[in-house]
Amino acid sequence: MSVDTRHGNLKWRLDELTCGGHLTGKYEPYMQEAIHEFLRPQMVVYDVGAHAGFHTLFCALKAHQTVSFEPHPSNRASIERQINLNSALNIRLLPYALSDKNGPGVLAEPSNSSMAYVSSDGSIPIELRTIDSLVAEGVPPPDLIKVDVEGHELNVLRGCAKTIERYRPIILCDPNDESTAQSISNMLTAFNYEVTGMLPIVCLPREL
Repeated sequence: MSVDTRHGNLKWRLDELTCGGHLTGKYEPYMQEAIHEFLRPQMVVYDVGAHAGFHTLFCALKAHQTVSFEPHPSNRASIERQINLNSALNIRLLPYALSDKNGPGVLAEPSNSSMAYVSSDGSIPIELRTIDSLVAEGVPPPDLIKVDVEGHELNVLRGCAKTIERYRPIILCDPNDESTAQSISNMLTAFNYEVTGMLPIVCLPREL
């Protein structure tokens, strides 16, 4: 079916991950509003923790390229189907869970795939990668990063330290709990970032 968004029209295939917000174009309006405010057409966007892929598609309607990260196998298969419906969009889907180290890991899935998170007690095998290592291997560095990883936010940013220092991307984070904003602010202060807001947490690089 066809979905209207403020960035334009996208096609959506109904499946087990579909919710009402996907069909009306109003999924997580707070994140859409922040993306719309900061995204520019020449930017490379990282969608970290893409789940059903709505924000991936939404960003790709406007961005130069969107790199989507989703380690959960069934979620990733769903995103692949959505990408195939929107083949004109410049999207690269990668199967990694972003973290502060490279190597094997596992996902825990307490209730459904939208709540899956990196945990030593998980049962779904995944590959952990850092943003710094992927950029070093040739993945285009991000200008804007959307992060929604169910409590693994600091690990993602720690694995992005060199990229943050060199490329200074805008970071939009969907918080896991009330402590997320302070933890992120504590880390990014050293990189001369301003961290504001709660939904999403907006991290903007100050001029050096």
